[in-house]
Amino acid sequence: MATTDTVQTCDAHNYEPATRGSGRLAPAEAIPAKLAMGAVKATLGGFAFLFFIGCLIAPGFTAEEQKIIFGLTNRTGTVALPHVVAEEKGFFKSEGLNATLIVMQNQVVVNALVAKNIDYGGTFSNMVGAALSGLPIRIVMVVMEGGEHVLVAHPEIKRVEDLKKKIVGISSFGGAPHTQVTMILRKYGLNPEKDVTFLQIGGTPSRYAALEGGSVHAVMLQPPFNKMAQKRGFRELVAFNDIAKVPLGAIAAHRDRIKERPDEIVRIVRAELKSIDYIRTRKDDVLAIMEKSWGIKDRDIREQVYRDALPIYSQNGMVSDEAMQQVIQIVQGARKTTREVPLSEIVDWRFAKQAVAELKK
Repeated sequence: MATTDTVQTCDAHNYEPATRGSGRLAPAEAIPAKLAMGAVKATLGGFAFLFFIGCLIAPGFTAEEQKIIFGLTNRTGTVALPHVVAEEKGFFKSEGLNATLIVMQNQVVVNALVAKNIDYGGTFSNMVGAALSGLPIRIVMVVMEGGEHVLVAHPEIKRVEDLKKKIVGISSFGGAPHTQVTMILRKYGLNPEKDVTFLQIGGTPSRYAALEGGSVHAVMLQPPFNKMAQKRGFRELVAFNDIAKVPLGAIAAHRDRIKERPDEIVRIVRAELKSIDYIRTRKDDVLAIMEKSWGIKDRDIREQVYRDALPIYSQNGMVSDEAMQQVIQIVQGARKTTREVPLSEIVDWRFAKQAVAELKK
């Protein structure tokens, strides 16, 4: 795919499908058209996504740099921060990579990666689910060793148990917010299949907008949106990390790309690990990037987000087999499948191991 450094303006985000799911039909409230923090949307049908990709195509990128298209669920938040910092501070370019970061819904990232319309995908639970389904996808790096989602609700909802017969916003069925809120609901004695209605909305910015607009009673939010919601009077009910330690954020690739471009994958992992190290060691610079990239002027929010995220960024881009097995069980439970798949068909840590070894030299 020949592409350029220049991203032209495209109107690919004007249509946003929202899908409800449970044993009950929810009222037909409209999801707010407001798109919090400028996230770009794509439809599950793929037309808007392909149109947006088409807007990237033009002559003229530097031959020395390998162009890659990276699909993310949003650019705002600590999971996305290493990608944004790698772009902002030139870590991709230092590895000979010209990366374009595109925001789309969770399942669209998976579909686009399987179809080879993008080169890499930045979701985790959905990629695990795709691999469990037999799709040719492997996770080659993990960004965070623990989750950072928080269940946030309207102020009149004081306990998780108060969500009975309420609407809960998620990204997509099988995604991290869905699997995690399902575990939370069960822990507090609710039946996710009968007691709540799930509404598929998209990434964290869209879920925040839906909460603020009143289309849902509660959502799973990542920083900085949980802190923003709290300042606006919404209530944090429980952090998923208080329930279980589950990795979050990944870099996934198509099996064919892994075979054809192993060196490129090592360079991507190196760039991301450099970025995570920069985040750990350059606080003031990172807070400035948060302000510029996220548009959040409130330093107190940025400080809180930075402080909470720092301990859970991955040290080496990998997680243990035990942690992966826990993720698999969670995803299997959410997707109602018992299909057994060897870890080697879900993750491939060779590139992270090589990148870590090279960075130590």
